Amino acid sequence: MNHLSALLPEGLKKEIYGLWEEYETQSSPEARLVKEFDLLEMILQAHEYEELEGTPGRLQEFFDSTNGRFHHPDVLRLLSSLNEERGCKLTKTDETKNSGNSQTTGASPSQPRKT
Repeated sequence: MNHLSALLPEGLKKEIYGLWEEYETQSSPEARLVKEFDLLEMILQAHEYEELEGTPGRLQEFFDSTNGRFHHPDVLRLLSSLNEERGCKLTKTDETKNSGNSQTTGASPSQPRKT
């Protein structure tokens, strides 16, 4: 950050560096809100990748890494909406896998598959 801010005019350099420091130390309500949006954006991207790849749940570690890190009511509402949408897709995937197993094998669990 020192190198990047050094490229700026003195007044702007101090302002930008000060804002970055505030964000890093989480020393203001605004900095904490921006941090929560940063984390939310990370898991939104993970969710988008799961959807694009058709692999719900594959990037769960990104979601796990944010547990307990959201506090702002607006961010919590967005998170709740994302979790609800994601939960529905995970449930559908589990149901498809479970029902697909017996359909693909062509046999019930107690009978061997005929080839």
